[in-house]
Amino acid sequence: MSIITFMNNDQKESGQSLSVAAIATLMAIEHNYKILIISTDFNDKTLVECFFDSNKNGNLKNMFSKSLNSDIANGLEGLVRIFASNRADKSLIGNYTKPILKDRLDILEPPRTNDYKEYVNISTYFSQIAEVANSAYDIVFVDLSKKMPLENQKKILDLSTLVIVGLNQNQNSMKAFETLKLENEFFRRKNVLLFIGKYNMNSEYTAKNIGRYLKEKNTPLVVPYNILFADHCADSKILDYFLAIKEYKLGQGKEQFFCTQVRDTIERIDYLRQAEEFGLNY
Repeated sequence: MSIITFMNNDQKESGQSLSVAAIATLMAIEHNYKILIISTDFNDKTLVECFFDSNKNGNLKNMFSKSLNSDIANGLEGLVRIFASNRADKSLIGNYTKPILKDRLDILEPPRTNDYKEYVNISTYFSQIAEVANSAYDIVFVDLSKKMPLENQKKILDLSTLVIVGLNQNQNSMKAFETLKLENEFFRRKNVLLFIGKYNMNSEYTAKNIGRYLKEKNTPLVVPYNILFADHCADSKILDYFLAIKEYKLGQGKEQFFCTQVRDTIERIDYLRQAEEFGLNY
């Protein structure tokens, strides 16, 4: 059982949420794991909308489920009330999540509030929720928001099996992480990995070059940029995309390359998180 947290210290967008969606979805399709995605963002449903599209009645639909009431147990806010009243139990988590693939992949939506102060209060419970969910799921992916107060981010990072830090393919991003490592011992730990979302293999800043520059033992993980994948996410059809690739309906070109790269990243994450759990050297 592992908590895998994706974060981004960059000012620019790194493709974090779409990368989490890609990794968790393909892993759920191809592995016999029960997976939960926790979205922690404020005023942003990018991750949720990869899977679900709002209809006129405010309900959510995807190709594997009938209409899902968007007020399932009042969502995250309802779960927070359970934790606040000290009635938290792993058996209750599923009552507040939305199923994506039955018994394989669920998602916990971000807070619905538009009030940042209320979001800050809610965010104090994310670490507790992740810790309890870790007993109910094989893998918990946390899409960590930069909008969350640092002390609440730290609570999640401290209990994470792996922390995966997003970079962009440029000098500024590399130097920013270099500074972060110098100033914060946490980011020098072996369970902190680098990843590049929207990866462009033609850039001079390849994953290997970035790894060498930063003197990282592990080459950064990658999720390539792919416009068809991004379009499917925007249309809430990420499942359609991966299942079409799996059935070879999208050919052997860019889509197969994208899927292969994501699959390689999944295999590395799966190996490293098990190595960390069992205290192995890696």
